[in-house]
Amino acid sequence: MATVLRRLVSGVLWLGAAVAALWVPFWWWAPIAPPEAFALLALTPVAAALALAVGVVALVLRRRAAGAVALVAGLVLAAVVVPRAVDDRDPGGAPGPGRAPVVVATVNLQFGRGDPAAVTALVREQRVDVLGLQEVTPEAEQRLVAAGLRAELPFTESAARPGAGGTAIVSRHPLVPSGLTLRPGEFSQVTARVLAPAGPVDVVVAHPEAPVFRGDPAGWAREIADLPAPAPAGGTARLVLGDLNATLDHRPLRRLLADGTWRDAGASLGAGLRGTWPTDGVLPPFAAIDHVLVSGPATPTGLVIRRLPTTDHAGLVVTLLVRDGRAGVTPGA
Repeated sequence: MATVLRRLVSGVLWLGAAVAALWVPFWWWAPIAPPEAFALLALTPVAAALALAVGVVALVLRRRAAGAVALVAGLVLAAVVVPRAVDDRDPGGAPGPGRAPVVVATVNLQFGRGDPAAVTALVREQRVDVLGLQEVTPEAEQRLVAAGLRAELPFTESAARPGAGGTAIVSRHPLVPSGLTLRPGEFSQVTARVLAPAGPVDVVVAHPEAPVFRGDPAGWAREIADLPAPAPAGGTARLVLGDLNATLDHRPLRRLLADGTWRDAGASLGAGLRGTWPTDGVLPPFAAIDHVLVSGPATPTGLVIRRLPTTDHAGLVVTLLVRDGRAGVTPGA
């Protein structure tokens, strides 16, 4: 009996070590399809933790080969995951001459069902200047107005639609055309230049449809790759707000962020492992698929994630310090 138990333990540990070892090339190369691969990649932080745990247990139980395999794989995965939990914000990031805060938020309303009173309360509590909405329907817009959102954020650029395809920018400050070109996708996208007191900020609200829900999985990757270019040197700050249906482990988003000209606010603030979806289940949200991407003269300084009733996404609020670049800046520059 003892021999059978030892073999069973060894088998389980070797299985865990093998999965950990295979996850490393899977993370690097993972295809967009089948949908299961897309879903599994979001679990990479969990895989890293489990690989390290398997390695430690295996070494304690003197299964040295299995332990070594699992530990090496776990350390490799940890090397790509742990930096997202490290706060590397600018220590000198404080308001001052030419630098003022702008608070932005993104909320996916899940087919327009998100609680309008809760969204409005979040805007008031966090003093949100710019709100990006996804899955906003015409009826949801009316409910948000009735809940008092327009009193807080009177300026709107909307492409609301029935179902999941609508997006909108709602702002405390006037909106003018950004001059950015948006390539068409399955869902609508909107863009505008926000004339904030801190200086102009170009905002894009994006919502690439997840590959698990579309007949053309590669279209999701194209929509992420087709997001506007980062801010040019000396240009105005540029932001992408939205449910990108991608974590920092999905290759299309990794490629977008690879050269550092686009930065993920959550990862910059050490919150890149905090999940925003799904919030309507028994388990805590595990996938950080809602993002604020930052480019140009804007520095993330604070982040709040807030669960909202009747939607499966948390609201993501980011405070930015924006350098005033109004002089000589034209839309699209």
